[in-house]
Amino acid sequence: MTASPDVLATSLNAIKNSQARQRPVIMITYTADGPPRVCVPDAGELRVIDGRLLHVAIWPDSPTAADLDRGLPVLLIVPASPDVHLIRATARRLTGAAMVWAHFDLTITSARIAARGTAPAPFTQPVRPSEQPDVGGEPAGGGELLTSVRQKRLVRSLS
Repeated sequence: MTASPDVLATSLNAIKNSQARQRPVIMITYTADGPPRVCVPDAGELRVIDGRLLHVAIWPDSPTAADLDRGLPVLLIVPASPDVHLIRATARRLTGAAMVWAHFDLTITSARIAARGTAPAPFTQPVRPSEQPDVGGEPAGGGELLTSVRQKRLVRSLS
């Protein structure tokens, strides 16, 4: 886990407050050979369970659910004025869900506050499962810069 207890607590509070105020939390997943996918869980579909565990409900046949089933890292972008929190997590599907939704536990692996004018580099290019993160939680090589104008605009609008 790469996050100080203060940053983690602040990030979890940002999620709770965004849900209570119905502000969107952006969840980014990706396939090993495709572009990132953006999902915005509705209020109540993303919950904080404890200090490192979140619970999310996703439509079961959506591309996001398929990405979460692969167990690759997930990025949550949580705007909480004046900061933007970047939370990385791994997903695990919960079996026996009572409703039609696909339910996942998201275990937080890192949390940080985004510096102004930066992009979440680990999610601009897919991280291959064979790449192991270094001590700071970032993939070796530091990731690639955003190249798409659309991706740059998305990141700017979230900052």
